[in-house]
Amino acid sequence: MLGYISAWAGMGFGVRCYALALQKRNIFENFGGHLFSVGAFSGLGYYFYNLDIRQKALLADKKDQLIRMREREATLAPADDGSHGHH
Repeated sequence: MLGYISAWAGMGFGVRCYALALQKRNIFENFGGHLFSVGAFSGLGYYFYNLDIRQKALLADKKDQLIRMREREATLAPADDGSHGHH
């Protein structure tokens, strides 16, 4: 989790510095803006971390469900010995 949050915080700091550079402003002025940007991007990192966990859990549940359905179909399906003449 710390990796996600710190990476997104770094991205926020970089975006803030890039925006100030585009405006030809000093990147060391108004540290409150830097803190706000880092905080906002840290929040995004926290959200994306939890989103990733939820999506992985949903995918694992869906995979288990599909495996159970295939096993059930395999046990319910009659044995096909190829003598039916279809196809």
